[in-house]
Amino acid sequence: MAEGRHPLSDLRERIDEIDDALHDLLMRRSALVEEIADVKREDGVVMRPGREAMVIRRLLARHDGRIPIGVLVRIWREIISACTALQEKLAVAVYEDEQISSFERLARAHFGSMTALMRYSSISGVMHAITERRATVGLLPLGTSERDVPWWLFLARRAADSPRVIARLPFVLLPDRPRDHPEALVLGLVPPEASGEDHSLLIIETRRELSRAALAALLGGAGLQRSDQGILEYTADSRRHLIEVDGFVEDDDPRLSDLISRDGEVIIQVSVAGSFALPVGDGNGEATDTAG
Repeated sequence: MAEGRHPLSDLRERIDEIDDALHDLLMRRSALVEEIADVKREDGVVMRPGREAMVIRRLLARHDGRIPIGVLVRIWREIISACTALQEKLAVAVYEDEQISSFERLARAHFGSMTALMRYSSISGVMHAITERRATVGLLPLGTSERDVPWWLFLARRAADSPRVIARLPFVLLPDRPRDHPEALVLGLVPPEASGEDHSLLIIETRRELSRAALAALLGGAGLQRSDQGILEYTADSRRHLIEVDGFVEDDDPRLSDLISRDGEVIIQVSVAGSFALPVGDGNGEATDTAG
């Protein structure tokens, strides 16, 4: 150290060097994203929810030091969202009413502070924004109906403009989260994508009412395991069910046809409403904060 030079000066210069290196890496990353975008244009798929989940899980597994994991995740979610926006316009439709006012914060935390948010006071508004491609994705809560019709029934349609569930938020469940923290399902026209640790949502229509035990038995017989702590909703007539099952399930999964063939007199139809990466801390223990 030069005579008379304050020790903080050297430390600050080292910080500046690290900042420059980080900036260089970010610019290199964005350049690679543009190359990837050229390849992706062949299939038209830009947003990759499964891949994003894998990136966050890998970083959490290698993380060490005093930076809280909540901060780490927020940084990378900003990077991921910014890089997605380089490839296509990114907009998020959010359902908001007097009872559900924190979905905007949830959307910002996951999709980035610069992402355009579109607020709707109706479920149908969110749905139309997705299907008309005014929004890339939309956030909707469970347990909410419009005109007494659960919104998830619309996911049973098998059409190109039918949204699917592609993520569940929040993805990282921190130990100090509030007990009443908001949760949402993310819907989009993006194909669901396996991340290695996933759950799927099935809509099952039956000819008569079925108990939870009877439904679980039918699923188990076809090799599908219902998530004990997951989503299970019924319509008013108790003949249509939204069920969360373990694993990644696609439309052509042979277990679905097996489920119908096992008891066709009871089960009319099975549809895949989507899949999502299992949130970190959900079933894998609470996410550990190394800030200590």
